[in-house]
Amino acid sequence: MELVVYGINHNTAPVGIRETIAFNADTLPKALDSLKSELGIVEAVIVSTCNRTELYCHIDGEDSS
Repeated sequence: MELVVYGINHNTAPVGIRETIAFNADTLPKALDSLKSELGIVEAVIVSTCNRTELYCHIDGEDSS
C-alpha cells in the first residue's frame, strides 16, 4: 500500500492561493468523486479547513508509475 499526501497550509501558501483550493460543503463531494475516479487511486480523503487543504490518497503502486 502506498499513501500519498498533498497539502497546503498557512505556512506554505498565501491566503489568496488557499482560497482557490479550499472546498466547501457544496463542492467537496464532487471533488472527492473526481479524485477517486483517477487511475490508480484506491481510496481518498480531502481535509479542507480555513487554513489548510490536504489530499490523502491510497494509491495502487502498479498504476501510479
